[in-house]
Amino acid sequence: MPANKKYLTNSLSTKISKICAALIGGMIASISFHLALALWFNPNYILPTSLFSNFILWTFFMILVYWIKNPWKSWGILLFVIATSTAAIFLAKN
Repeated sequence: MPANKKYLTNSLSTKISKICAALIGGMIASISFHLALALWFNPNYILPTSLFSNFILWTFFMILVYWIKNPWKSWGILLFVIATSTAAIFLAKN
């Protein structure tokens, strides 16, 4: 049974933005989150488990991007996570 046309996106720029947000933005957000955790807590425990939990968090961000209809909101959420993690990394270093 084919998909209902009213739920499909017609704009090419929306499709490309969602794909980039899911792949690139989700990976950067999950890696920066785990780096912030490793700097705030013991990295001997965080880094080995981040090899597995990084892909789980990346999958969550990919689902989140496609669940939200507007790609600007998706980018906004991902950039907020990246900025918060980067600020936590900066505070842990200083």
